[in-house]
Parts: sequence; C-alpha cells; structure tokens
Amino acid sequence: MGEGKVLIIDNQIEFSQKLTAFLKEQGYIPSVYQEIKKALDAFLKEEFDVVMVELGMPQMDGIEIIEEIKKVDPESITIAMITHPSLETVQKAIRAGAFDYITKPFSKEEISLVMKRAFAFRNLSVGRKKLMEELEKQNVKLEQQIKEKTKELALIYQVDRDISSTLNLEEILEIILDRLCVVLNVERCSVLLLDEGKGELYIRAARGLSEDIIIQTRLKVGEPISGWVLKHKEPVFVEDIEKDPRFARRNHERYYTHSFISVPLIVKEGAIGVINVNNKKTKQPLTNDDFRIVKGIANKAAIAVENVRLYSTLEDSYIRTVTALTSAIDAKDHYTKSHSEHVSQYAVAIGREMGLSEREIEEIRQACQLHDLGKIGVHDYILTKPDKLTPEEWEEIKQHSLKSAEILKPLIFLGEAIDLIKQHHERYDGKGYPYGLKGDQIKLGARIIAVADSFDAMTTDRPYRRARTKEEAIEEIKKCSGTQFDPKVVEAFLRIVDKLPPKPKK
Repeated sequence: MGEGKVLIIDNQIEFSQKLTAFLKEQGYIPSVYQEIKKALDAFLKEEFDVVMVELGMPQMDGIEIIEEIKKVDPESITIAMITHPSLETVQKAIRAGAFDYITKPFSKEEISLVMKRAFAFRNLSVGRKKLMEELEKQNVKLEQQIKEKTKELALIYQVDRDISSTLNLEEILEIILDRLCVVLNVERCSVLLLDEGKGELYIRAARGLSEDIIIQTRLKVGEPISGWVLKHKEPVFVEDIEKDPRFARRNHERYYTHSFISVPLIVKEGAIGVINVNNKKTKQPLTNDDFRIVKGIANKAAIAVENVRLYSTLEDSYIRTVTALTSAIDAKDHYTKSHSEHVSQYAVAIGREMGLSEREIEEIRQACQLHDLGKIGVHDYILTKPDKLTPEEWEEIKQHSLKSAEILKPLIFLGEAIDLIKQHHERYDGKGYPYGLKGDQIKLGARIIAVADSFDAMTTDRPYRRARTKEEAIEEIKKCSGTQFDPKVVEAFLRIVDKLPPKPKK
C-alpha cells in the first residue's frame, strides 16, 4: 500500500472520481482540481508528493501546466494523463519534465505500477535532498571547525614565534598573558612558577590580580588548585568551581570564581609551573575551545621558560668563568687590582643618574666587568713597565679592547656589552682608538665607561706614576670635557662623584 499526497488536475469529473477512489484504496491522499488556477494555488500552499496532469485541459495546455509546476519546484514528480497517446505527445510531456504517463481510460494495474515507481523515485529524491542538506550542514560545520582550528594553530604559532624570539623571561610571560587575555576575553590569567628550593608555587606574572595577591600567594605542591595541577601534571577545566568535588570549599586560591582553566607547564624533567585562566569578561563560562587554546600555548610556554632557565644557567657559568679570567688579570698586577669592580661601580652610578633603563645599565655593568679581558694577550712586562712605552708596545696595548671583544664574541647573550667594550677607549673628539669614532658615533654606554675608567685609573697607583687625588682627577675630567669625554656624561659624573664610596687604602 502506498502513502503520500497526490494532486490531480483534470476537468473530467467521472474520471477524476474513479481515479480518486482507486488512489484512496491504495492508501494515497488525493486532492482533485478542475480549475488550473486553484490547482496551482494549492500546489504553492501545500506540499504534494506527486502531481497528475491531464494534457487535454481547455484553459491551459497540460504541457504548459507541467512546465509551470517544474518552475515552482524542479524536484516535483509529475505524471501526464493522456487520452490518445502518441509518441510525439509522450515525448513532449517528458521533455516538459513529466516523470511518467498513464493512458485514459486507465487500468488499475497500470496506475498502481506508475504510482509505485513515482513514489519510489520521490522517496529517493527526498532522501537524496535530505542527505545533501545534511552533508551541507556537515560541510558548514566542518569548515567552521577548520577555521577555528586554523585560527587556534595560527595563534599558537604566533605566540611560539614571539616567545622564541627572546630569552627574557619577563617578555615571554607578558606575550603569553597578553595573548590569552585578548583571545579568550578573560578577566584574570596568571603564570605560576615552581620555587624548587621551597617546593612552592609563586605568581611570576599576572593580569587582573591585585599586587597583594601576587605577593602573598604561595602554594605548596599538591594544594588546590595550581598545586594539584602541578603535582598531577594534569590540565583542569572546571565550569563551576563550587560544583567540582576536587576544589569546592578547598580552594587555596581565593581569587578563583566560577569557570576556570589550569594547565601545567611540563618539560622533560617534570612540571615547572602552571598557567591559570579565570572568568570571561562576558560572564559566560569558558569553553572546550578555550581549554584547547590554553593547552596549546602552555606547551610552547613550558619550552620557552625552560630555555630561559637553561640559558640563564649557561650564561651565569660563562660570566663566572670570564669574570674569573678578568680577576686573574687584575690580580697579577697589584696596581690594577679591583679595577673592573671600581669601574663598574662608577659607570652604573653614572648610568642611573642619566636615567638609563635597567637593561642598558646591566649591559654597562657586564662591559665594565669584562672590558680589560683582552689584556690577557698583552705581555706582562708591558703592563707593569715603569718607563714610557715604545710605539710598538703602545700599539699592543691599544689592541686590548678588540681582543676583549674577540674573546667574548661567542657569548651572544652579551649583545650590546661587546660593542661597549670595543669602544670604551674612543674619544668624544674622534682621537681615540681603535676606530677613531666621534661624538654620538660612540655608544652612550661606552662614553660612560670612558669617564669611569679614566677616573679609576687616575686615582690608582701605576708603575710609571703615583695616583692622583680625587680632587685632581675630578679637575682633569672637567678639563677634558668636550674633547676626551662627552660633556653630558661628565655633568652626570660630577653630580654623583661625591656619593661614591672611597677606595680602600692600600
């Protein structure tokens, strides 16, 4: 037995009644119209599975009716009803879009067979349409997922590229927190690092937390939330902290409310910290997409933080080794003992007086500690010679700043400090060495070191002369302002010189 709605357009009442009765017996739901306009209006308002059209209608040719129906719904199933079928008539009907035809008067077997074929095709067509719609929905959904995934990967790649371009821990953490806050639109996010000596987590950088919370927060490994995440090395996504049995009423981080994400920073040696994200600004809960993004960034962050630690350890090791060499140079000549230490002290004081940044001051400090390293390649008899140096001996002395730079060249973390070492014997008037640079061609840090170096040298006993008094040295520096020294550096030196601690008496 069939089922489905059938629209019959036929002005032969007796035929329509017989056809309607037979279709009802077969389980179909027929609707009959003698007027074409009413029939087409009904087709527009209702959904019919099959349309049966008499080709001999007086108001409009049946072929035209089929064409009109196909315009409205190209997927419609139409059956032509023909009183005197001919090959030409059948071909016209098929070309107009008819699925099949029956002859009048009809036989029940013929109609039954045609209707079965029509509804089978209709079911296939509807099924295909639904399948295509579902595939389209799936494609749209898949495209959206791909876009989101691509966006996530692009974000993670960008973060990875940015944090890989620096070995400064503060810069790395700033990049991570800025990206998380903007992309996830959250109120609070923080990075906690492990203090291995105390077995505690502390907040290394944060957004949306008060200074008191940052300073006071100390969490033992295993304490909820961050300590638990660190201990178990397991990322956590909680939609509502009050409903989570692991952390409800046992939360040691009181700034947490509602929805949060906590992800460990894991390296080969274990977990070294935790990234926490808490509360969207929209008050909506965090999502699985947010969770995935934080986990992706945490993987990159862990590597970057660990690289900073390893690099810092390596840097300290190199600095200690090179500083030991410098100290050995100072020590072999009792006249210059502690020279690097004193120059560093003076230059840092001048730099601070001139408002330099901490990074610039650190570069100056490093350069001062290592500025005479090249003297390791100068013969001892020249360094300690009490008489005037020969031109050849003076040329050897003049090479020590370049030799220092050459020794330190592999230590790329020294950066600008190496240039300061090269230039610390340049003069403001261009008569210095090794390059004869002039004025602002000389880096400011090198101009500062030049004043500090000269002041310490003048106030220290040398093999060829006695030390000058502090006052004499100050007068000499004033005298050389604008020629040997940068006047602005001299002005800063004069403002701080009386605050410098006195040299220990020998």
